[in-house]
Amino acid sequence: TMKVAQFNTFPYGGAANAAIRIHRGLQQNQVDSRFYFHRNTKSPVSDPSFQQIEFGPPKYGLLSGTFQKRFDRKREKEVYQLYDDHIAKRPPSEETFSMAQLPAPTILDWKSIGADIAHLHWISFFADYPSFFGSIPDSIPLVWTLHDMNAFTGGCHYTSGCTRFKSGCGNCPQVANSKPRDVSQATFKAKRTTLRKKNVHVVTPSDWMRLEAMESDIWPAQTTFRTIRYGLDLKRFLPLNKRESRLKLGIQSDAVLIAFGAEDVNNKRKGFQHLVPALANLKTKNEVECVVFGSGEIESSSACPHVHQMGYVDCEQRQSLIYSAADIVVVPSQEDNQPQVGLEAMACGTPVVGFNAGGIPEYVRDGATGLIANHGDEAHLADRLSCLVDNQDARISMGQQARLMIEREFEISQQSQKYTEFYRTLLEAQRRTQVA
Repeated sequence: TMKVAQFNTFPYGGAANAAIRIHRGLQQNQVDSRFYFHRNTKSPVSDPSFQQIEFGPPKYGLLSGTFQKRFDRKREKEVYQLYDDHIAKRPPSEETFSMAQLPAPTILDWKSIGADIAHLHWISFFADYPSFFGSIPDSIPLVWTLHDMNAFTGGCHYTSGCTRFKSGCGNCPQVANSKPRDVSQATFKAKRTTLRKKNVHVVTPSDWMRLEAMESDIWPAQTTFRTIRYGLDLKRFLPLNKRESRLKLGIQSDAVLIAFGAEDVNNKRKGFQHLVPALANLKTKNEVECVVFGSGEIESSSACPHVHQMGYVDCEQRQSLIYSAADIVVVPSQEDNQPQVGLEAMACGTPVVGFNAGGIPEYVRDGATGLIANHGDEAHLADRLSCLVDNQDARISMGQQARLMIEREFEISQQSQKYTEFYRTLLEAQRRTQVA
């Protein structure tokens, strides 16, 4: 059987959830999939197919050791200098920014991993590109599922519309002391150099992300690009009784419930700051309340006086309760790949209202599975929400269509099957190359 090594920085969080669903689906498809992560500040993982990687200090030979040590010290100094000059002074509220080079090497013991395919996910703050990729043989197919834009930029995880990643970065609008040869250019160069001889195959959950990735100058010439949608276990995410779901969550209200969820509810890119003014401008006969889940606190305001805060929720059963209790789920992201909150809500039979941003309109099909508002237009978002708040029949109909669409296009076994077939194609191509 083929062996696949999945790599993700953490065993929890949005990208990890998507990566773990791929891993579990492959196991059900009889693929020997192992999940390697580097950092874990939450509960220990008992599943034997998960392994925490600890990188030891580099082993130096007798003769080359002196030169290598000197080189490593020089490199470490340069990395810290770039960090101090451009990243250390960034405001903490900014979106994540990560470098390709880390102060210490991260060399994999590839022989002990012994996989046929390396499947990369979110590897920021985990992989020092030169040493990490240098320890994977060039012939091994690298499948890289992009959960954000970082793999093909000079460090940002979302570009906010900046197009410098198409030509090598530099003068980065997201770093302190931006200049032509800043940390974004150094990171871009390190990524491009490291990947040059690699056998890279990019997979994106949304067509939007695939088209963006293809514009980047980072990839080797032979890189392939394809879209494979996220997959959900529809026995875990399913429509539950609305009234019972509310009671189990402690919500004793018959108001129309609008739900918003994010890894961090204060992340500006996720758009809660757009939702508040939209709620203030609802033109509706019905009473409206909000359910918010994710890390961070939301202050109630006159626009949203009744906010049921659920905190960080990573239990799928509880997530299903929230989605089923809600009448509408709103995804007001300014930029996003294929936000799983929207997909999970639809699997629970709840329509989604979102902005025309990133991959959102690929599954929020306007008038069928939900409603789309013009990008960043709070008045239009208020109008779209008002339409659904006052039309229960439309909410029910769209929720039903949403569930059917998820069953057709986003069910987990479809995702697993597509990845399994893709792996086989890559290994067959590799065999042909070796024979030739």
